[in-house]
Amino acid sequence: MEEGKETKGKLTTEPKIQRTSEEERDRLSELPDFVLLHIMNFIDTKDALRTCILSKRWKDLWKHLTTLSFYQSSSLFNERVVNFNKFVSQVLSCRDGSISLINVRLVIYESIGSQLLNRIMKYAVLHNVQQLTMYIPFYYGKISTYLDPIIFSCQSLTYLSLHNLSSRPPLELPKSLQLPALKSLCLINVLFTATDNVCAEPFTTCNLLNTLVLKYCFLHNDAKILFISNSNLSSLKLMDLKIRDTFQHKVVLSTPNLSSLTVCFFEASSFTIQPLSSTCNLSCLEEGTINIATDISHPVLLGWLQVFTNVKILTLSYGTLKLILKDLSNLATMGSQPPCFVRLESLKVVTNQFRVISDEEVNKAVEYLLQNSPLIRVLLSKKLYRGCLLKYLEPVLVGLANHNRSQIGPSLEWDHNHQHHKGGL
Repeated sequence: MEEGKETKGKLTTEPKIQRTSEEERDRLSELPDFVLLHIMNFIDTKDALRTCILSKRWKDLWKHLTTLSFYQSSSLFNERVVNFNKFVSQVLSCRDGSISLINVRLVIYESIGSQLLNRIMKYAVLHNVQQLTMYIPFYYGKISTYLDPIIFSCQSLTYLSLHNLSSRPPLELPKSLQLPALKSLCLINVLFTATDNVCAEPFTTCNLLNTLVLKYCFLHNDAKILFISNSNLSSLKLMDLKIRDTFQHKVVLSTPNLSSLTVCFFEASSFTIQPLSSTCNLSCLEEGTINIATDISHPVLLGWLQVFTNVKILTLSYGTLKLILKDLSNLATMGSQPPCFVRLESLKVVTNQFRVISDEEVNKAVEYLLQNSPLIRVLLSKKLYRGCLLKYLEPVLVGLANHNRSQIGPSLEWDHNHQHHKGGL
């Protein structure tokens, strides 16, 4: 009789599958503790803590985590906020305090309360935290009224990313950041205070700082200059800085080893985009980007370009190019001369299919920018989105060659929609 078939009016059933002892093994639990903890460090701490119910093996494993990730979703229910705060307190109380922390991540959309937040900061510092990421709405501008400044003198911190989610006011930072091990820093919507009468110098004491990102940053009323001074800094991004509405306020760089510089302004506001200058010639600058989507004055733009005179690869946005063309159309600014880009090897123009610019306009803007530059080879690139066709690079290259053929090599390379083409002129 064949099993599972109906025979003489009776239905036989399939026998239960007998699993071997090999198949019934809990392979995950057999992994070493350090492997399991490595996996658990990639998930939210609440999910990691839930593993304690799996078996005796897992009961206390989460207490050895080196990464704490707390995520509080946006909610209108105060009960959820209270439960979240209790959970965080429980984790800090029960975790094995003999183990150092590597990473702490906080994503908070409601008020966490200054007392609990400061407890987290003190716990992180006392346990030698190395990386700290915070997305928090700081509803009070003064650091002393909300966030214990102990985190800004942490000796072990190598990475700090602070995002103030509150629209106003910006979070006021200490005058100087005493972070000797810090290598990477990202600050969004913060306020810098002057260390003397007019100058704010928050980064001078961060001797190992390599990467710096500033966005939506302000100067306090008593400051006129944001002085970014650091001999080790190699990468700097300045995005939508809102200093003041007068040319007396500016950003000054003292970063002799800077290799990458990005300046971006996307939002039009009542704040005039401030001048940017440098106390050194930035002789190590390899890559530079100017991305403008709002109106700025021609003198400010020329000042920015002056900072990039030693760059090797320069990328300009569509908005930047249109701004140059606007200035060229004004007879009052036609006599203004761009700087000499003494090391420039590649000029890239980035746009998309929604913003059309003609061959003649590109050619005119590029010729203006490079009129004083002794170029050996030029790489002009237009990166288009969603498969748009590139139509104007060849006329631009021909125009450049005709403008100064003796200064351009026998062949030019250009990037056509991310595909490299070569050809002589």
